[in-house]
Amino acid sequence: MHVTARVEYALRALLALAAAEPSALTAHTLADTHGLPLTFLQSILGDLRRADLVYNQRLPRPGYRLARAAEELTVGEVLRLVSGARAEERAEPPAGEPSALVGALRQVWQAADTAQLEVINAVTLADLRDGRLPDLVRALLA
Repeated sequence: MHVTARVEYALRALLALAAAEPSALTAHTLADTHGLPLTFLQSILGDLRRADLVYNQRLPRPGYRLARAAEELTVGEVLRLVSGARAEERAEPPAGEPSALVGALRQVWQAADTAQLEVINAVTLADLRDGRLPDLVRALLA
C-alpha cells in the first residue's frame, strides 16, 4: 500500500478535527499547529468537504468540523476517498500463464492486501484520537 502525502495530511487534519470536537478549526490553524502546507491543506479540505467528511462552518465560529462522528470514519474509508481510486487494488500482472512460483507470489500479495485492508478498515479516527487501537492491530504489533 502506498500512502501519499495527500492521504497522510488528510488523516492528520481529520484527527485534529476529531480532537477539537465540538469546536471548529480553520485551515490556517490546522496548518500552523500541525505542520501542514496551507495551500495543499486547503485543497485537501475541499476534497474532504466534497466527500462529505467535513463541513465548513461559517458562523458563529468559522472553521471546519467533522461531518460524521469520529467513531464512524475508518482510516480505510479516508484512504479510498482521498486517493481517488480503490487503494486496495494491486496492478494487474502481465498476461500469460504464471509459473508455480509466480502463482505463489501472487497469493502472498493477496494475503498481504487482505491483512492491510483488515487493519485500515478496523481503525477509526476515534481509535486514533483516543490512543486505543483495535485488538487486531495490537495483536499484529505484539
